[in-house]
Amino acid sequence: MFRLLRGMSIAAVLAASFLAQFARPSAQPRRAPVLDVPPGDTGRRVTENGLVANYFPARQRAPALVTLTGSVGGLTMNDVAIALQAQGFTVLHLSYYRGPGQNQNAELIPLEYFSTALGWLQRQPEVDPAAVGIVGVSKGAEAALVIAARHPELKAVVAALPSSVVWPGIIWEPRTGPIGSSWSEQGKPLPHLPHVAYDASKGGTMADNYAASLKAVSSHPESVIPVERIAAPILLVCGEADQIWPSCPMARQIQNRLTARGRPAATLLAYNDAGHLAFGLPLPPDDPRITATGGTDRGNRTAQSDSWNKAIAFLKANLQH
Repeated sequence: MFRLLRGMSIAAVLAASFLAQFARPSAQPRRAPVLDVPPGDTGRRVTENGLVANYFPARQRAPALVTLTGSVGGLTMNDVAIALQAQGFTVLHLSYYRGPGQNQNAELIPLEYFSTALGWLQRQPEVDPAAVGIVGVSKGAEAALVIAARHPELKAVVAALPSSVVWPGIIWEPRTGPIGSSWSEQGKPLPHLPHVAYDASKGGTMADNYAASLKAVSSHPESVIPVERIAAPILLVCGEADQIWPSCPMARQIQNRLTARGRPAATLLAYNDAGHLAFGLPLPPDDPRITATGGTDRGNRTAQSDSWNKAIAFLKANLQH
């Protein structure tokens, strides 16, 4: 499959694990994810202002969403964007790395890029600029929370499989040396929580290693995402059996920070038998990817169906007026 080296950073292991998911032999052939997904008949490609995105306008002026995929990057959540369009939203599916012409590593990605995207979206004739939300999954959920803390105009935040802290970047290209923060602001790295060294000889999941790193958060309080600054209602989705990172413990850290600072609690959907696929559109029957990142087939599919329907209801309740 792939060889994990003692001392290898978790960020590098994460990229390797995703590659392995698509490379493992199984009854169904694995294929690497397509990063440059065309928008299809109901959308168009956006390249203005340095953006890389697929834009899916509603048929009339409507609430709008920015959608952000996880650490695979590119435009790999296109199906989710189209499904949200079908629910009456205008959607900008934004690639923040690994898209056409973009950096191959999620490292020091400028937050200004997301601000440009939000400004572009609010100017579109199909968009109600007073009803804009953001939906992020996994690494995209980390980004969504960081962005929402800086954009009080957002009216709804869905953070699925979220992080409570800023982590180091995700590196897909061979690399030696330290890995910087995932995000930058005004040319400076956002403070992040360093990873502990990953020793594959000790076994365990990547989530175990993320959890070990998370134990040092009190020594790095500057790495915690200031979710109390988010003006919008927040919906968190997590899987208790997540083997990528501890999405439920981090979701509860987000809840605790909000309540400790007198902010409204986030809505948390936590699913016992689900893993890192607790949110999203259903995969085909018997698709082995459904359990590749934790949870059972039934648990993940139940979580996906339940969290999707509740996310749609949450978005409509907070964006339609």
